This record gives sequence, C-alpha cells and structure tokens, in this order.
Amino acid sequence: MRKALTIGELLVTMTIIGVIATLVLPGFLKDYHKKIYVTKLKKTYEMLDSAINQACTDNNVSYLSQTKYSVNNKDYQQEFLDKYFKTTAAKTNPFSSQYKKLISGDVGTVGLGSNHGWAKLTSGEAVSYYCGSDEYCVFRVDINSTDGPNIGGRDFFALFINKKTNKIYDEYEENNCGANVYGEGCFAKILKDNWTMEY
Repeated sequence: MRKALTIGELLVTMTIIGVIATLVLPGFLKDYHKKIYVTKLKKTYEMLDSAINQACTDNNVSYLSQTKYSVNNKDYQQEFLDKYFKTTAAKTNPFSSQYKKLISGDVGTVGLGSNHGWAKLTSGEAVSYYCGSDEYCVFRVDINSTDGPNIGGRDFFALFINKKTNKIYDEYEENNCGANVYGEGCFAKILKDNWTMEY
C-alpha cells in the first residue's frame, strides 16, 4: 500500500494549482483594489460631512451658505481644510499632474487654480476645496494622493456640496462616469450601487 505521493504526482498537482492561481488572482486583486478605493472614498465622504456640520456649529448657523467657507475666497477655503481636517504640513500640491479617463485611457491635466484650497490629509488623501458657484462648492479627492493609478473615477473623484442644504452629491449623471479625468458621475454611481464600485 502506497503512503505518499510520487514526485510526478506532486509536480502535476502544483502545476494545476499554479494555473488556477494565474487565472483567478488578477480578478481577485482588481476587486480587492476597488474595495479599498471605495472604503477610503467613504471615509473621506464622512470626514467632509463632519467638517461641514462642525463649521456650521462653530458659526452658529444651519447651512454652509451662511459661513465664510462658501464664498469664492482661497484663504477661507484653505482655512476650512486646515481647520476641519487633519492635514500634513506639506506645502506642495498633493495631486498628480495628470489623470487618465477611465473609459478611454486618455490623459488630461486637472486644473486646480490658484483660488482652490488644497491639502494632503494625514491619512494619505489629497483634497481640494473650491466655491465658485452660487449653488455648490466642489470637493475633489484623490484617495491615495500621487500614487497610481491616477484615474478619474477609480481613485480620483469630484463631490459637490449644496451650500443651502449641506447635501453632498454628484452634480453629474452616473452614466457620465469615466468620461472625464475628474471622475465626475462616478460618485453618483457608487452611491446608487450602495457604496460598491460596479464598473
């Protein structure tokens, strides 16, 4: 009676396991990265919601529109980030110089003007804040700063804040997701899919 596998049987078994791992591992890693991106995005969303509420409380008002943080002023926008988020002392722009479109892979430059407040958070995210509209402020987040993949809708997102209701939303339709380097529309899709990245 045989009590052990022969070397040939072990090699065949290991080859089969290797082929299965080669087929399964890339999909597993892709899903794993998507979950990490969504988890970090949700955490940043919660930090933003908390910051808006705290700014309103500190100013004894109900809505962001009633604070100085909702006007088109870089100093106030920078103060909002520095006061209500845990930021690093980094003075350089924490965003990548270029991002890719999710659908086409085309590369584009992201414009963070001189009137945007921006910071790198101690948890690693790059954030920018800009209020140039009467209706909303724009909060952009790259959940892993300059680290890749630097793709709009994968690790770079645009969140909009309604100044009059404090609601955080996506101004763009979910079917717009992946069409530009800003990731506009992708936050709407993630919310619709119950905080999952199904694209």
